Amino acid sequence: MSYFRLIGNPEANMSQFYLVLPLIVIISIVVFPIGMEMAKKVGARLTVSLGATITILSTFASSFATTPVLFFALYAIGFGIGKGFLYPAPLNAGWSHLEERKGLVSGIIVSGLGIGAFSFGLIVSFVVNPDNAKAEMVEVLPGVHEAYFSSEIS
Repeated sequence: MSYFRLIGNPEANMSQFYLVLPLIVIISIVVFPIGMEMAKKVGARLTVSLGATITILSTFASSFATTPVLFFALYAIGFGIGKGFLYPAPLNAGWSHLEERKGLVSGIIVSGLGIGAFSFGLIVSFVVNPDNAKAEMVEVLPGVHEAYFSSEIS
């Protein structure tokens, strides 16, 4: 958010960006059955490779977005599609080997993917904001304050 305000989108605010995660989840839920069928038909490696490629390319492309709408289109939709291909392949592979322990397999796989995202978030925060600078409160509308980072961080 700080970045979009910095490059000249003062109308961008945090309430718009709270939609990113639900959009990713909805899109991945829609794509998930396609990813599951693809994993069964062509194999886990190809399905994971496709999901990873879509996720990486859409995330990279979204870093060049100059408007919130373009960012939403590239990041939320692209990441949702990629995630829809990434999750089913390891789940399907695990379920095929441990049919009686599907819940355990699902928990381990989802936890592993979550730990990866958590670790990445910590590493990125350290690289981008090594001094742990705090965000500044900005009044975006009368009586509405939001926290934004300085230009050095955003």
